[in-house]
Amino acid sequence: MQVFNLFLKLLRSNIPSSIIYVVVFFALAIPLSKIGAEQTSFEEKSINVCIFDEDQTDASRELIDFIGQKNKIKYLENDKENILDAMYYQSVDYTFTINKGYAEHLSNLNDDSPYFQTYAMHQSYQVAMMEQLLNEYVQTVRAYIAGGNDTAAAIEKAEEAVSVDADVTYENFTTSGNSTGEFTVSESFFFRYLPYIFISVLINLLCPIMLAFNRKDQRYRINCSCIKQSKLTGQLFMGCGIIVVAVWLLFTIACAVINGMYTGVAWLAVLNSFLFAVIAALIALLVSSFNPPETVVALITQLIGIGMSFLCGVFVPQNLLGDGVLTAAKFLPAYWYERVNDTLAGTNTFDLGEIWMGLGIQAGFIVVLVLCVILVNFKKATAGQVKHSAVTERV
Repeated sequence: MQVFNLFLKLLRSNIPSSIIYVVVFFALAIPLSKIGAEQTSFEEKSINVCIFDEDQTDASRELIDFIGQKNKIKYLENDKENILDAMYYQSVDYTFTINKGYAEHLSNLNDDSPYFQTYAMHQSYQVAMMEQLLNEYVQTVRAYIAGGNDTAAAIEKAEEAVSVDADVTYENFTTSGNSTGEFTVSESFFFRYLPYIFISVLINLLCPIMLAFNRKDQRYRINCSCIKQSKLTGQLFMGCGIIVVAVWLLFTIACAVINGMYTGVAWLAVLNSFLFAVIAALIALLVSSFNPPETVVALITQLIGIGMSFLCGVFVPQNLLGDGVLTAAKFLPAYWYERVNDTLAGTNTFDLGEIWMGLGIQAGFIVVLVLCVILVNFKKATAGQVKHSAVTERV
């Protein structure tokens, strides 16, 4: 077991660099999962609004009072540069001017003149919310006026109608009517970020160890010893397997401690995470097969981890990504991991067949990566033998 003991010694020297990723993950994932679990209701948020009233009528003042009921009215000088500065530094979220003639335009149903002049830095949810509110308010007032009410009565009724709050709650459609058990929102948030942490931790742990065994001097010493190649490969495989299982168990047990024991379909999420842990380990072995400098390993880790996470829906949910990005992401294993996780969490329509398809595709990635590792190492061994033969002939 000399090789395995050396493997463990090298492992101990590389653990500190991986602990950083583990600590950061728990520091971020636990609060995020708790926030996601507590998000069971909708609450309307107030924003900072600046209003310039050029109409100076009762109707315009009623509108300002109505906006101020649920939002904070900010007062600025009516200067374009001053307004843009305030919006750039986010002291004001939305600015609009009530055009002169606003009250007349409301009462004249045949008049389509613009009511407001708006300023917004970009199309954010604050902008969309305020534009929707203003449009709904104006259209409701005009509807009451068209129904025979005068402007004052129409404004009063419109404010009452628009101010009605809808009782909105979030529903978790995880089980979709089947009785296999729940995969909670908190668990789905925790599992969602595991691909990045698996890639980061396992590449940082396995690559330096395998690079140490692949050094020429170390390789020559092993070849000169009495250790058979089969024993060498078996002990290296055992060491890598122990690391993968240990890392996977660390996070799956931590999730169970935080969120409670897994039930029903949650066990499919556990299987999903194990498959990706194996994939991450094989990626580490494939990277180390090319013998990159140890100083570049951290850069490779970030390129693979962050790149795959952004493309496949780890950091940004897949339903927010474009069709082109998702098409490219289908060639990466993290896409199928997140697709299974989203289906179990209820983000996608629950389909057990689609879940098993995602798991099967990840198993296919494992087979492909194993073949790639074997092929690369075989080519290296063949090239080494050819080079050794050429040197012998010259001698």
